Amino acid sequence: MNSSFADKKKYSREQTKLSGLKILKYAQLAILVAAILISAWFILMDTGVVPSFPMDQHFVESVNLAPQYLEGKWTFQYPSLQNSGGITSSLIAGIYKLLVPTNHENLNWHIRIFAMATYLVSTFVLIRTFVFDRAIQILAFLIIACSGFQLLQPSSDIFAGTLLNLFFIAAATKWPRVLTALFLAAFGLCKVDMILAAILLATFWSWWEYREGAKNSILGFAFTLLWLIFFLLPGFVVQGASPLEGSRSMVAFMSAYTEFFGYHQFTGSTPADLSNPIEVVQSKIFAGSTSFPEIVRRFPALYFDFVGVSAARSLPNIFNVFKLMLIPIAIVFIRQKDIRQNRFLLWGSMIAAVCVIVPAWLVIYLRLRYAVKIAAPLIVIALAGSMELGQIQPRYRKVALLCGIGTIVWGLLFFGDMAQYSHWK
Repeated sequence: MNSSFADKKKYSREQTKLSGLKILKYAQLAILVAAILISAWFILMDTGVVPSFPMDQHFVESVNLAPQYLEGKWTFQYPSLQNSGGITSSLIAGIYKLLVPTNHENLNWHIRIFAMATYLVSTFVLIRTFVFDRAIQILAFLIIACSGFQLLQPSSDIFAGTLLNLFFIAAATKWPRVLTALFLAAFGLCKVDMILAAILLATFWSWWEYREGAKNSILGFAFTLLWLIFFLLPGFVVQGASPLEGSRSMVAFMSAYTEFFGYHQFTGSTPADLSNPIEVVQSKIFAGSTSFPEIVRRFPALYFDFVGVSAARSLPNIFNVFKLMLIPIAIVFIRQKDIRQNRFLLWGSMIAAVCVIVPAWLVIYLRLRYAVKIAAPLIVIALAGSMELGQIQPRYRKVALLCGIGTIVWGLLFFGDMAQYSHWK
């Protein structure tokens, strides 16, 4: 009789636990839907007209994948990697416009909402893949959703973040290598400075699979290179010119240099229109230089001054992106030897972070929207790693929880600001 009562009590506890897990599962889905709807509402509060050049978001309207018959022949525009939308983001926007009816007044709403939704959904799946505690899964998603990252412009940075999320998900759950490589190559082609990140991650991925004893591990790297060539090749065939042509690094450096040092001139602050000061700086200070590498080579002292100011501008933005989550991120990487699970994400996210932060620091400075690409993987590994370390020292779990809650509150306080100044972050 006592045994029967104990069995019933145990069964009741198990049923209660299952019910609680089911409630948390539905709560997660409800939070995802709510985050998408609230984010869409904030986007719809802004104009649906695409900002004009030189705003980076202009790629959404300028890309046109529809074949055109001009002057007696068919022409086809293929995006250049040096454009603000790169190749991948431009293709996504172009294909979207071919499939979904849009107009001048609502195009930006369409692309921004699509980018936002894909980013939040991929983040949701990324969290479910690497974090096993449902309550911590909710915390992780709220940290990212309340940050307002999904509202930022240009949408190319949001698409890049989505594709990086998908790569980590696919690599960890052993999706077909050809598909995983597609996500990685597409991430690398979102912007010209991401190609190096894609190649290094492909190398790391193949090495990791080889280390785990997987057969034909080199295929991940090979497929990534083939996808890169596949998307770059039409630039040569269709345009008859290199898809890499352009001077995006030169433009970025000159605009940042003029902005940094213009504010410290005795003649007053830098004007809103930087075009004329940039011409003056290029012709007088960097006279005769036509490319960014040439400036570094010919004017090393001036360049190192710039690197110092760029670091001073970049560091606060790193803090503004990750906020209190910098603490568990640092703890996890310091104690990485005690992390046994999710080590692929641990080192893969670090490689991606270095490839995003260092080029931005050396050429312009790290803006909030650049860090969107790497925010989700780093926050996810910080929480997943903290939960694992918490089994050794419970204080690590408590620190991560407190930092996560504080980051959510902080993000909510500035959510409206992120929406209002989405293109200037």
